[in-house]
Amino acid sequence: MRVFLFVCLLFPFYSYAAKISLSISGKIEDHSAMLYFPDGRELPISIDASGKGELVVDVTEPVYVALGYHYISRTLLLTPDTDIQISFENKKFGERVAITGTGSQVNIYLNNGRLKAAKIDDMALGEKAFFLKMDSILNVNLQELDHAGLSEEINEMEKIRLKYFTCATLPSYPYFHMRIAKDSTYEASLEYWSKLQELMVMDASLLRYDEFRSFLVEAVSRVARKQYPESKSLDAVVRYVESEVKEPGIAEFLINKNVLDSADAYCAVFDRYVKSPLLVKNFETLCNRWRKLSVGALSPNFNCTDLSGKKVSLSDFKGKYVYIDIWATWCGPCQSELAEVQKTLWPKYKDNKDFVLLVIGREHSDADLQKYNEKKGFDFPLYPDKDRAIFGAFAKNLIPRGY
Repeated sequence: MRVFLFVCLLFPFYSYAAKISLSISGKIEDHSAMLYFPDGRELPISIDASGKGELVVDVTEPVYVALGYHYISRTLLLTPDTDIQISFENKKFGERVAITGTGSQVNIYLNNGRLKAAKIDDMALGEKAFFLKMDSILNVNLQELDHAGLSEEINEMEKIRLKYFTCATLPSYPYFHMRIAKDSTYEASLEYWSKLQELMVMDASLLRYDEFRSFLVEAVSRVARKQYPESKSLDAVVRYVESEVKEPGIAEFLINKNVLDSADAYCAVFDRYVKSPLLVKNFETLCNRWRKLSVGALSPNFNCTDLSGKKVSLSDFKGKYVYIDIWATWCGPCQSELAEVQKTLWPKYKDNKDFVLLVIGREHSDADLQKYNEKKGFDFPLYPDKDRAIFGAFAKNLIPRGY
């Protein structure tokens, strides 16, 4: 009996840990990376002046995470015995990394660049040809998985992940097909809707896969708009969840994901479906930020410096009309918006002494914006927001943002 009690007392103190070590060469401009978990947790990895950083995290079962650095992310799989070293050149994180250590085999496979997904250009194909293309790509990916020699458990997980990874563009097919193929008469067939809904599995255990989460958000939005064409997009999603989704974990995920960037009018819906303490806390933080940005509220003040070294403060422009545009060079819609600002807004108001334009480059350094501006030739000032300080005060989740 005493031996039994001794073991029981020790057991609660036993834990599993996964370790990630980063080694970055070249000039270090970003001094932190971030690890994103399926449940919404975000854990920072501090990077010192020599480019080294590490994080030890409790892991009780295999879990897919996203490692974010600069504005690029990579998929990793952590297990209780993971101890991997990831090396890359600064600004080359999106192109190549070297991974060694315990657990490197699966993570090399995940990041070797050989896994493929259907592309936007593939959506020029007719429906049947597009479906065949997806099937062909999935078969190639499954062959790559077979060659990786992973454990049976991870192999089964990968088969599920690859299905949604390969079919990522399926929910967007009708919209992009009409645009790319210039076929304004196209209407999605019953086969398309059947294939889409077949993949919309209402199983909360699948939320461990980022690819499933992304697919489900897009697919539900597409089906909800078809089912409730008279409703606004978000209202249609809410109605769909209320009428069709019986799995609490899936309902919580969909409501949380859809209302995070929307108006306070959906707070009651959020409260009804979302119970996770972490998600509730994050939503309350966002709501407090929205209230500060509501019409009539006193704007948050901030300081910024343009590429010429001129420093300004928002408070300097009291009594003037100020347009704040938060964007990024890698954001397609942002580039279209800035092109319109350059073409229409700026020529109209640049000589107006009561108008101020503040174009804020999220996550970008002076060098990033200078290089971009050399290609684009904007004649209005650009202001770097390398540490997201201004974005954090003003934006919600998405860019571009204009205020």
